[in-house]
Amino acid sequence: MAKTGILFVAHGSRSQENNQAMKKFFQEMTIEIPCFKQQLTFLEGNEKTLAEGVLDLKEAGSKQIFVVPLLLFTGTHVSQDIPSAIKAIKQAETDLTFQILPPLAEANDELLPILESRIPCSRGREKMLIFLVVHGSAKYPDIFTRVYELTEKLAQKTDKSVEFGFLHGTETYLEKLARMDFKAVDRLVICPFFLMEDSFLVGKIRREASEMLDLMDVNYEITKSLALDPRIRKGIGLEIRKEIENELFG
Repeated sequence: MAKTGILFVAHGSRSQENNQAMKKFFQEMTIEIPCFKQQLTFLEGNEKTLAEGVLDLKEAGSKQIFVVPLLLFTGTHVSQDIPSAIKAIKQAETDLTFQILPPLAEANDELLPILESRIPCSRGREKMLIFLVVHGSAKYPDIFTRVYELTEKLAQKTDKSVEFGFLHGTETYLEKLARMDFKAVDRLVICPFFLMEDSFLVGKIRREASEMLDLMDVNYEITKSLALDPRIRKGIGLEIRKEIENELFG
């Protein structure tokens, strides 16, 4: 497997603490799949770039590189930025081949148990409503379908009502919450569906949702995000092994 390399591509942050958390996650990921050369790169911030990571893998002997986006859905980064960067690299490195794997929430159902674990236990016969907050993008309507499928599975697993809203889009999650009727809801559980717990966006959701729901006099709580849960590594490992086996054995 010396000729196979794995290139992890994270978003990157202005917060060095968040970047360090992602680096720690990556180091633990290398233990999950120890047989391959691996590099962590970032799309933004003053960190190792995708091109630099590819060069490191090439110098280590890799010829075939699997690109793993450490992102949840297919948005601009997955559909445009990463493929464009790979295309530019291939023009100079013609001996390398690349395969881009799907983003984390589209690869398999390994994120579902993490969401389940975030949901508190019901108190008696209370009616609980789970509300996922997702980044979203008006330019990528397929994300709506992906999130809808995820919430349907979560509703089946938990036997609870599940809704979702987007941070960005034609209707924001705040606008959706504002028009909802909570008279029949005993407890509203807001779940930020983001990789990093200490990200600016998760903090923004906590502040904005709390300010609005306090005024609406709704009984609510806001759970932890995915927070780079160790179980995410399992899903990534499964997807990488599956793709490599498909490549080797068809």
